[in-house]
Amino acid sequence: MREHLWQQRNLKGKLAAIRFTANKKAKPPHGIRGSGWGPSTNRIFETGPMVMLSISTSIQEQADWLIRENPDYLLTHPTNALALARHFEKTGETLPGLRQVRALGETINPELHAICRGVWGVSLADMYSAQEVGYIALQCPDHLHYHIQSESVLVEVLDKENQPCAPGETGRVVVTPLHNFAMPLLRYELGDYAEMGGACPCGRGLPVLTKILGRVRNMVTLPSGEQHWPDVAHRHYRKIAPIKQMQIVQHTPETIEVRLVVETSLTPEQEGRLILAIRDSLKFPFQVSFTYAEHIPRSKGGKFEEFVSEVAQNAQVAL
Repeated sequence: MREHLWQQRNLKGKLAAIRFTANKKAKPPHGIRGSGWGPSTNRIFETGPMVMLSISTSIQEQADWLIRENPDYLLTHPTNALALARHFEKTGETLPGLRQVRALGETINPELHAICRGVWGVSLADMYSAQEVGYIALQCPDHLHYHIQSESVLVEVLDKENQPCAPGETGRVVVTPLHNFAMPLLRYELGDYAEMGGACPCGRGLPVLTKILGRVRNMVTLPSGEQHWPDVAHRHYRKIAPIKQMQIVQHTPETIEVRLVVETSLTPEQEGRLILAIRDSLKFPFQVSFTYAEHIPRSKGGKFEEFVSEVAQNAQVAL
């Protein structure tokens, strides 16, 4: 409810959710239809209708469904929102009733805020949560950073020496939920990394996370053992080649596989330019191989990771 009120949403509007669901009825053309936004909201306010579609549906089918439903609010994963926005940008179709895009479950591509504004004329609001603890932080309605929900969860961002990170520093996210009396979790390490922020001028007074960076498996591991967060910058790659979907997988300290879904076949010149751009963004001259597919699947939970390092995952298991 706090997030709805912070974002000043019209609770009588229509909410469309495109996300993972085990309900087999959440398929096109109609998906699932409900009379309210959910029990936590409906118990306090009278809300408008909710419609849901499985995220396993194709982007074309999702777009057709959204045009028919014309929702006030769209809730989905960031990578799915980006794919939808690019589709609408290409087709020139619109969602005249849309007021805001709500994101969950993945890290935010910097391009997403701009393309939601440019294509649909709406803002993007993100939330940081985990199945084990619920809501962790909500995006400030006045800024792009996040406010930790300190009334319900104690959040620590710790460096390599297990010391609290100062504003501007990145560390591991460790949480202690304050509302789970059935099975308490004390200083539970999620596997996520985040950047601490300073005081927010909005006056809400809650601690700030500047960025949610993802998990260890999303970090580049160099042959020296040094790790850093990749600047995937897919918007730059799309200027080189007609890329619809892209995922980079690091298999060894020296090699990466670039999985691509493309509109038309790439030329050797385009592949060569992509290799140079990827090496530049990852800050190492990796050996690059390309794998082409009709679709790159999401995880069982509906998430899509743009960069995955098997090297980082194996190192974490070894520790």
